[in-house]
Amino acid sequence: MTCRWCSLLLILAATGGGDLAAQTRLPEVRIAGKTACQIHPDSGAATADLWIDAKSALESAATGDSASPTFLVQHWRRTLGPNLGLRWERRDTTHVTTRQPFSKKTPANLERAGYIQGKWDVLTYYGPGADLLLSERFLRLHCFRRETGTGARSGLLGLAFEPLPSQQLPDVEGVLWIDPVLHLLRDIEYTWTNAPPEARAPAVGGRVDFARLASGGWIIQRWNMRMPRASDMPGTGFGGYTDQGGEVLAVGGPRPRRRP
Repeated sequence: MTCRWCSLLLILAATGGGDLAAQTRLPEVRIAGKTACQIHPDSGAATADLWIDAKSALESAATGDSASPTFLVQHWRRTLGPNLGLRWERRDTTHVTTRQPFSKKTPANLERAGYIQGKWDVLTYYGPGADLLLSERFLRLHCFRRETGTGARSGLLGLAFEPLPSQQLPDVEGVLWIDPVLHLLRDIEYTWTNAPPEARAPAVGGRVDFARLASGGWIIQRWNMRMPRASDMPGTGFGGYTDQGGEVLAVGGPRPRRRP
């Protein structure tokens, strides 16, 4: 199978690559003609291999597969002007004992409501969490392709994703960046599609960095999401940006279990 933008579920079904294809019980298909993802010269098998490399880190970060260590975690929220000048910032640092220092379930209504949702005059932006990236619904509604990193990404391989061409709601596109030598997921970067004009600026979007613990398992080590915000003066439109994120600053040992 060759493709530029590929249906990852279709590739996995065709190559026998992984449990997810079996779990979704895809019907038999002929790998020919057109799919919702555009067919162009590239390697579908290489795309599937990148997904397998990323999948173990995503599963570990989403579910927690080892003892819970203690993390020193910092959260931040900052307000930036239209030119990205800092106007306000708050940082809070705390110790938490958990396997998921930045655990936050993805809303179940993204498929029907989109990744940018409005309520009254407030827009809420959502990014793709590890649990969502692993889901059948995300793989079914997005096309994937392999790309080679350049510049600061030199030496890395990317598993790029974008919504199906038929998607009309706000969605996400981005890249999972993978070390092809160590077969490790480094980070994910993403932006929004079908978004308001102010959400299409180069500075807008999110990034999630992953790290492997010495004791085994993976965590989200750092994340940041930059979103446009309305002006503080009602009715005056775009006011700048909001950054929201967090970072694991230090890792301690697992908490001893209490005796019964």
